[in-house]
Amino acid sequence: MGLGQWSCEQRAPIKNETVSEFVPETGCLSIIVLGASGDLAKKKTFPALFHLYRQGFIQSHDVHIFGYARTKISDSDLRDRIRGYVCKGCEHTHEEDVTQFLQLIKYVAGAYDTEEGFRLLDKAISEYELSKNTTEGSSRRLFYLALPPSVYPPVCKMIKSYCMNKSDLGGWTRIVVEKPFGKDLASTEELRAQIGELFDEPQIYRIDHYLGKELVQNLVITTLKIPELSFKISSKKIFSNNSLLINEQMVLRFANRFFLPLWNCDNISNIQIVFREDFGTEGRGGYFDQYGIIRDIIQNHLLQR
Repeated sequence: MGLGQWSCEQRAPIKNETVSEFVPETGCLSIIVLGASGDLAKKKTFPALFHLYRQGFIQSHDVHIFGYARTKISDSDLRDRIRGYVCKGCEHTHEEDVTQFLQLIKYVAGAYDTEEGFRLLDKAISEYELSKNTTEGSSRRLFYLALPPSVYPPVCKMIKSYCMNKSDLGGWTRIVVEKPFGKDLASTEELRAQIGELFDEPQIYRIDHYLGKELVQNLVITTLKIPELSFKISSKKIFSNNSLLINEQMVLRFANRFFLPLWNCDNISNIQIVFREDFGTEGRGGYFDQYGIIRDIIQNHLLQR
């Protein structure tokens, strides 16, 4: 066939697959935080859930939160642990909201690799679902793994074996895994294969609680008027001798008429990123021994800024 000529080719008909009818989500939602007694859950996960609650995205009549970890503590012990973190600096102004939110949390203690604890967890979730008169299979279960990646495979096996939604009537079971997802390409692919054997891809959410944070904040703030942003700069940003010392979150560069033409390689000789914490490992020693603080924060907390 010469150049510029068209041809028609008959292909096999597209496979006739019946599209399942949309089933509305009417069942209650259970959010299960695995690693509930740990540092990540205390400082990030529960505060994020509280802010969703305050904004009306989590309704007390429709959502319940379960904490699961190895530490043997009671419901009230867990609530006391996280009370000072869910609304840091606003405990007194939102005391009623904090108290109501904490009442949504129930705690179950158990190991991450044994049947007994996960059967207890499933029992607690099922009892809540029954109390809401939810049809079996219409409920929704979201498992948030605030855990080191080394325990993802056994935890996912336990969830698959003992804590899944019982049928498919509009309900679902999903898992959320936190960074770092492995410590190199080989371990990442191994983790992906292990979890992929247990769950379908639409059921798996891999997230980083910091990655893209500044980008999202910039998108939100740039919707405001430019004049209001002209001098929005933290007092902890220090300019000296044609160098820029960045100590905390980067200010709005592209939305600021004063800094946009100046912040480039012609006017900045070097960038120094200083990271300081005023506390120790605080129970994170085992995690850092395995993955290290450099792998934990350099590529996402600091280099993305």
